[in-house]
Amino acid sequence: METSTIALIILAIVVILYITERIPLAVTSVTACVALALFKVVDFSVAFSGFSSNVVFLVGGMIVVGAALFETGVAQEIGTVLVKIAGNNERTVILAVMLTAGILSGFLNNSSTTALFIPVIAGIAASSAGKVRAKNVLLPLAFAANTGGMMTLVGSTPTLVVQGVLTAAGLRPFTFFEFAWIGVPLLVMLLGYMLTVGYRMEQTIFQAAGKTKLPQVVLTHHSEAAGKPRDNRKMLLCSGIMVMCVVLFATEAIPVHLTSMLGATLVIITGCISEKDTYRNMDWTTVFVLAGSMGLAAGLDQSGAGRLVADTAIGALGASSNPLVVMAVITGLAMVLTQFMSNTATVAMLAPIALFMSQGLGISPHPVLMGLATTCAAAYCTPVGTPPNTLVLSGGYRFKDYLLIGGVFQIAVYCAILAIVPLIWPL
Repeated sequence: METSTIALIILAIVVILYITERIPLAVTSVTACVALALFKVVDFSVAFSGFSSNVVFLVGGMIVVGAALFETGVAQEIGTVLVKIAGNNERTVILAVMLTAGILSGFLNNSSTTALFIPVIAGIAASSAGKVRAKNVLLPLAFAANTGGMMTLVGSTPTLVVQGVLTAAGLRPFTFFEFAWIGVPLLVMLLGYMLTVGYRMEQTIFQAAGKTKLPQVVLTHHSEAAGKPRDNRKMLLCSGIMVMCVVLFATEAIPVHLTSMLGATLVIITGCISEKDTYRNMDWTTVFVLAGSMGLAAGLDQSGAGRLVADTAIGALGASSNPLVVMAVITGLAMVLTQFMSNTATVAMLAPIALFMSQGLGISPHPVLMGLATTCAAAYCTPVGTPPNTLVLSGGYRFKDYLLIGGVFQIAVYCAILAIVPLIWPL
């Protein structure tokens, strides 16, 4: 059997496992690498090449820095102070929460950012004498965390996956803040939507809502964190290290993956986070899914399977297909899939194929992959589209609440991506 055929069989099995999540995503990704080497589709070094990728070190280092910000209390302090400034006006609270969460999610894990704000919002609602209803704030919080993650390279896993695919193919990688060209407009769009149309829809849908029930695990974690004495020296050190990382990311004085690892080592050396807590807080799922997906992409490339899929898809679309149509089809498929399966799995599955299709049609892969990454990061229609969506589900929402409130904006985001991305990254 041809290696390309074996690779396609492995890809099909991986897709099914990604969609059903019968086994953890990280295990599926690593198993794909094992299968590629076991059936001699590619050499072991190629199958597991993603584990030595610069992108993996970039995301791993920033996870450590983010964990240190939460461990020292810096992130909690930022969230509490900025949200308290808003007072008891509900729309102002929504604006403050969304803006702060959106910005923080560009540099921190968006799930952690969401978990940070949930108890803060509950406290504000409880002390507002009914002026602020947590249910009207929690969903905008999740949407802002999703959208804010599109503003930087490390803000969300989909951006990292496409970065890895570009790097593995020897193409120009995206710069750290290059994603902001599309991420910032989408965040501004979201703010405008949730403060007008979205807010009015919430008023109508949630008018009979009662007291919001919050996840016990989040409340417990918040209580434990609140009970810890704050070390001002460590807070100052951690803040300084984060600022240093942001400056180095922006100036690219040294490679971004080196900046990330420098920040990670500094927060540990200075005692901002212990070695034990570093291992405990590391998002190993993200690391292994990212590394495994890059190995799968390498296998599809070297075996010729990716080219075979791309040629088939190109044949179906037509060799003279409009590049925008190709981008619209790929991002449209991603938009649908990411509502029901992990956005990490969706982009890991589609990114290599999108790359091969772009190269086969002779168009730049950068706009197609940028559109794919942002579409996969922007899931608003279901509670399982992203972790932040799931985190706020226990606030009393129904499945259709996401669809009713997020559906309109989802279509707007899709149209905006198709309109803005080709202007910045020509097809």
